[in-house]
Amino acid sequence: MTSEQTDKLLRAACEFQGESLAARNSCRKQFRLIEQNEGNIFRILVDGQLGLLAKKMTSKVESTTPAISYQIGISASFIRTHFLVADFILNGDLVEAIVLIRKQLESLARLHELDSNPFQKLTGKVPNIQNILKCGAGRMYGELSEVAHFSTPRVITLLHVAERGELIGPSLLPVHTESGKACFDMEHFVVVYFIAWMIEKLPGWYPGYDNSIDRELLGDTIILALKSGVLHQPEKE
Repeated sequence: MTSEQTDKLLRAACEFQGESLAARNSCRKQFRLIEQNEGNIFRILVDGQLGLLAKKMTSKVESTTPAISYQIGISASFIRTHFLVADFILNGDLVEAIVLIRKQLESLARLHELDSNPFQKLTGKVPNIQNILKCGAGRMYGELSEVAHFSTPRVITLLHVAERGELIGPSLLPVHTESGKACFDMEHFVVVYFIAWMIEKLPGWYPGYDNSIDRELLGDTIILALKSGVLHQPEKE
């Protein structure tokens, strides 16, 4: 490879990355411009609670088992992934965000499975989504999987279909769309259930831990989640 070719490749990579960074900054600004105050408060509640849980998890767990160690690892990954998902959505990278939301749902399922099944029976097996969030979890997982596998052409719309004269096709740069709000709703739907699980788990990991304040914060979060449509009251039979 000649120095001229190397320079050309480096320039092309830097130019595209620069354009991508500018596009993502624009997406973040547009999202925040149209975001409702209630939605912003809800995001702060969720992110703040996960931050508090993360801080607590830096304390040593005195008595562990293989199942507890497994759950701690999954929980740490879940919290880290949430903030990646939020960045992807704000940046307009919706396909990437949805792929990770699918991982979040699977992680939540595995956490619950570890509460009720022997550790040895779960190792090496894919989590069973039907074991949690029975109200619509299967349909949600199907939609997430459709995006993750690009199994239908309609997934391309998440990339934003751009039109330039006679040219029509998926945008190579992130573009803000209304679908970002729906992606946040899916992520928050899973996260609220994770927080509820985690709050009840902490006293078992840290004997003497008082989770009453955590429960109060979760209550506030659930109220906002119901108001915004992230969660729904179960239908009366």
